[in-house]
Amino acid sequence: MSLLRSILALATTSLSLVAAANVFTLTASLPGNKTFDGQVVNAAGEAFYLGLEAPATYCPVQAEPCPNVTGTIVSGMTALWVEVPGGQEIYVAPAGNLGFTQAHSAYVPPGSYIGGFTNITTLSDCGPAISVFNWEAANFTTGGIWACPTATNATATYQIFAKTVAFNHTNCVELAGLQPHYQSTNAFGAWEYI
Repeated sequence: MSLLRSILALATTSLSLVAAANVFTLTASLPGNKTFDGQVVNAAGEAFYLGLEAPATYCPVQAEPCPNVTGTIVSGMTALWVEVPGGQEIYVAPAGNLGFTQAHSAYVPPGSYIGGFTNITTLSDCGPAISVFNWEAANFTTGGIWACPTATNATATYQIFAKTVAFNHTNCVELAGLQPHYQSTNAFGAWEYI
């Protein structure tokens, strides 16, 4: 029996390390640009923004103790790292806005893109090479990550978009990508992001 417990403990530890290696926060990457480079990406209103002090989260009383919210934590660019049953999936809406599903719902707007994020290494004369996530449509006809001035969230300054075929925003800035900052634990980022 003790051998089985040892094997189960090792398997659990290994799974925790794999999960921790794939969960991260994000910042905008645009080396040499002091306005955008290093700005924290936060989730709010089923979208992603630069310029928010913290993400928008919710934890019901029944779920206490609630996770300690330290930022927007993402799992592999496919979902938010949340405790809520069913999770919250990340998608790119037809017009390009990077979004996430509401808790307890798998609804994604029709025509949305699931996936398409690639991890690339960017080179810069201003500093060392960095690894960032970028986005490309499945048919490789368009792509890129953009920060656009927001009119929908009064406290944020820019909303994050992927350049889809239907993307038509103006006054936007193309980012080198979204830089992951890997977490040392697998603690959830929030019960749910709202």
